[in-house]
Amino acid sequence: MTYSKEGKCHFRITEGLKSRGNRIVSPLSLIVWLGLSLLSNTASATENSLNYQAIYQAIEANFKTQVSNQARTRQWGKHTVNYQIRIPASADHLPLCPEPLIIEGSDSKTLPVGTLKRSVSCQSNSADWRINVTIKSELGLYVVVTKTGVGRKQALTANDLKLEWRTLTKEQDFLTQIEQASGKMTLRRIRSGQVLDSRQLKSQPLVEKGNQVIISAAKDGFMATTKGLAQEEGALGQQIEVKNISSGKVIRAVVVGLNQVETQF
Repeated sequence: MTYSKEGKCHFRITEGLKSRGNRIVSPLSLIVWLGLSLLSNTASATENSLNYQAIYQAIEANFKTQVSNQARTRQWGKHTVNYQIRIPASADHLPLCPEPLIIEGSDSKTLPVGTLKRSVSCQSNSADWRINVTIKSELGLYVVVTKTGVGRKQALTANDLKLEWRTLTKEQDFLTQIEQASGKMTLRRIRSGQVLDSRQLKSQPLVEKGNQVIISAAKDGFMATTKGLAQEEGALGQQIEVKNISSGKVIRAVVVGLNQVETQF
């Protein structure tokens, strides 16, 4: 994004030739005065421009770091980001900051998409100020969508899904790998072509409520097993209540496989 700031100065030398009392301003003096004035205005404009650029560059670097971190941790793969940084005109009147600018998010958004708010501040002995900046961002990438409509509590397979390039203009959750959704169960009906997110899915239960399960208990390298009755459903890694059939005692155990749970002595 290219920012240009234009200003026009109109000088008519003849208008400056005015007498003050008995004193006449000579053309030479006027030229010297105009030169000094132009130098002063140029220096001021340069300082303002540098300050504007410093804020822009700091915001841009911070934003790119956020995008890079998200892309790496969420496995975005190929993606594009289009953004506009909007800095208030009042930034021109702020003094240059001798210290690195402090940038903080002033919204609750976690994804770098949509309208983002940033607070930029300078904290030093010679300059102490704060200004709010807006970033408008669009994210393009391949996301997981459904090939056809999917019903509630339906187990998804790879055949139900595909990757499709989408441009996101507002914050929303999404998945970038078919494996992230394949094998999961839908929590509600999903339209054909809808972008999937983790809030619409849950892991399929390996243990159903009422199922007979094998309870394994380990301690100091020893393993013992007994039969139990699941008091609730559970997916892999979830902790559920299980009733020991032999003792009648209800315990907490972790689902480790199909109708298999594990606890400790």
